Amino acid sequence: MIVSEINIKLTILGQWGVGKTSMVNTIVGKDFPSMYIPTIGSNIARKEYRLTNNHIRLNIWDIGGQRSFNPLNPVFFSNLDSALLLFDLNNPKESLQEIKDTYLKNLAKYSPECVIYLIGNKSDLVKPEDSEILLNNIRKYQIQGFPIVFVSAKTQDNITELFTLVVYDFLKKLEKSGNEAQFQGISKNFLTSVAKSENQLDDLIINIDEIDSNTLHNKITPKFTKKNVKFTKNEFVPLKEIKDLKKIREFDIDKNKIKENIYSAFKNNLVVISELISELKKSPINALIENIDKSLNDLSNLNKDFELKLDSILELEKSDKNN
Repeated sequence: MIVSEINIKLTILGQWGVGKTSMVNTIVGKDFPSMYIPTIGSNIARKEYRLTNNHIRLNIWDIGGQRSFNPLNPVFFSNLDSALLLFDLNNPKESLQEIKDTYLKNLAKYSPECVIYLIGNKSDLVKPEDSEILLNNIRKYQIQGFPIVFVSAKTQDNITELFTLVVYDFLKKLEKSGNEAQFQGISKNFLTSVAKSENQLDDLIINIDEIDSNTLHNKITPKFTKKNVKFTKNEFVPLKEIKDLKKIREFDIDKNKIKENIYSAFKNNLVVISELISELKKSPINALIENIDKSLNDLSNLNKDFELKLDSILELEKSDKNN
């Protein structure tokens, strides 16, 4: 039996500190981080789904949001199938403005066919009395036409369901393309494999124009906290944007943790390069040129990402000499 591989490229974008990496950690089974560690460049994670005749690989690109030392690269927005635009429900104004001014414009330019979702993270911090203000703030920015979902990376509420929705929507789009008869019915097979229904996924989406504050709070209140979530006593330390890695001592961040994250992401992205090359070998002849072009774009992205990681390590080393 031939098993078809389906690769979905998903990027997670948003201002620094909105919880992008925390959300990725949750979906791949890692613990909620005990402190904020900025993402340098990009970090790629994988989520696998295995069906009887299909192997679905969700390639999740977590893009760092601190622009001062993490400049946006156009290739971060290239060849995307889906994008999650994260904003902070506890600070919606600034993070939504960033989405509107930066990320939506780049996605429209470089991946116009990409399926976009607007994701409000930190729903566990929304107080009942603040729900109406939150709704008004979101409505003010008039970011319309995209599914809106509220999640909490800390309590894991709606995280698994959100990524299930992303895969399901991609598979429905694949079916509608009609190019491959073997993929017909795959979206329903996928839902069966993850024990979810279409109604459950539809219920995730919030209609900002119609929902009221009471209904909203009941909808987003976490139902329970998963057992593997670990909390620390210092989880409410106010975050500060890092302007210069050489001045890292001014921030309540462990420099060695940043280095560890950079090394880990570097090795992880090397694995991605190896897999990109391996996947080219499996490409059918009629799709080989297109897949080579996509892989070259990804390799260009990873090359610039490695340069950024190396520069960041050097900056951190300079901070040792300067102190």
